Amino acid sequence: MSIVTRLYVKDGDLVVRLPWRWALAARRATVRLPLASVGEIRVEPHWWRAVRPRPGRGYRFRPGRWCVGELEHVHGRDFVALRTQGPVLVGSASGPDAPYARLAVSAPDPEGDAAWLRQATRVARG
Repeated sequence: MSIVTRLYVKDGDLVVRLPWRWALAARRATVRLPLASVGEIRVEPHWWRAVRPRPGRGYRFRPGRWCVGELEHVHGRDFVALRTQGPVLVGSASGPDAPYARLAVSAPDPEGDAAWLRQATRVARG
């Protein structure tokens, strides 16, 4: 069974819906990030490059398979929901409304998701 996240926009926020196994591990089913605070969106071909230094509260992993939760670093916090195979979607955020400095997720079609997400952020900024 393939574990993947679902991405969609609702009420001006980017919503990441976690699969139930990852939701249990992360102790949350969804992660929300205001679209207006999202800056750079890119596809990272190597999942491990999207992971920054220190695991935070609620960070869980299965070696060689997946990692999910918060990571803490000098610039704030990141949220990751990653499989260890394939490219990942990475979005940087800034501003007072952004709960995370970066969001990195495994998605079924990271290139396609990056394209529509770039368009959605342009529309959100006006």
